Amino acid sequence: MNFNRALSLALAAVFATTRPLRSTAPTINRSSVPRPLGAGLSASMMPLTTGCGSSKLALSKGGVVQRILVIRGGAIGDLILTLPAIGALRSVFPNARIDVIGDTRWLNLARHPMYADAVIDTERWDIYRLFSHEPRVPKQLAVYLSAFDLILSYLPTSDTTFTNSLKRYCPGEVMGWSPHPSGVTHVTDHLMEPVLRYAIQGLTAEPRVFPHTEDRRAANQFWRSAGLPERGVLAVHPGSGGRHKLWPLEGWQQVLAWAAKEGVPGVLIYGPAEEERGLGPLLNHLNPAWKVLRGAPLPQLAAILAKCEVFAGHDSGITHLAAAVGTCTLALFGPTDPLMWGPRSRRTCVTQPAPPGPLGLHNLPADIVIRTLQALLDGTFQFNPSDLGHTRLQVPA
Repeated sequence: MNFNRALSLALAAVFATTRPLRSTAPTINRSSVPRPLGAGLSASMMPLTTGCGSSKLALSKGGVVQRILVIRGGAIGDLILTLPAIGALRSVFPNARIDVIGDTRWLNLARHPMYADAVIDTERWDIYRLFSHEPRVPKQLAVYLSAFDLILSYLPTSDTTFTNSLKRYCPGEVMGWSPHPSGVTHVTDHLMEPVLRYAIQGLTAEPRVFPHTEDRRAANQFWRSAGLPERGVLAVHPGSGGRHKLWPLEGWQQVLAWAAKEGVPGVLIYGPAEEERGLGPLLNHLNPAWKVLRGAPLPQLAAILAKCEVFAGHDSGITHLAAAVGTCTLALFGPTDPLMWGPRSRRTCVTQPAPPGPLGLHNLPADIVIRTLQALLDGTFQFNPSDLGHTRLQVPA
């Protein structure tokens, strides 16, 4: 289809359901939504790109913000680690409508009273036109951007072109914030920093995902059809976005062999990415008590993970998802730094080298993983949460 024709159809579809702008917010009873709890976070700030005039003063008072837009690129884990920042905006501006633009394949995880009122796909709006020094955008998009009192963009940029373009259309405050921290700062703390200018105390940095009712129904249906017990189910996701993050296939084979010997029922999360990375042999001798889960929509996968007793995986978006729904999680980190990218949950333990240094997962002993999984399943694992929430599992380097 012609590009301009596709864009016109997409924008028409959006505005067919979003006019007038203020009336599109769904009716949500936020009085029943728990406010985020937790210790105050560091208020150290980096330079911000902001709007002009009185918007900064108005925003700091917290009483005039009616519409907020958050722009977030990236993959599953990136979104999950951004949820505390969106939740903080909701806590500071409880009556504002919050829209989030990103990839709706996983952005629907943010469609919840604690987070966003509406989620919109990046491609639908073609906001990348705003990376031009002289942007030409459709009138509908210009009108849409002009309705916001605050825009917070986490898109990676090399200069201020994108935020300057947003300022052309948004009369309120515009903030451009790098999605990647500099130095050893956990990415969730980094992403929350722009919100800390409005409120310092009472914000939580622990991401939480709340499966919707329809997704819980789908999870229950999968559970029944798979014949899984209500308790004691282990979920394993052997994949990741990068090959360097993977534990060798032989390690996972030993885990599955142990599970078969001990009669541990489980779910193997498997898809095209795992096939591409040569993990197919895991399916060859899978115990009948284990079920393979392929192609489940992300919100349904979240509900399925919430029913599992324990989850094991690498540094991946699915591992962050398991931790965010509250499942006991073993996260195998090594090449990447859990101090920056580790899941933040008090029911999560993360591998970490002792003494600190690079830990290649190629030499991570299977017996350590198996003993930890057994303790998590038995409920005997002693969690000792760090300042980041998770428990660090020291592994000899």
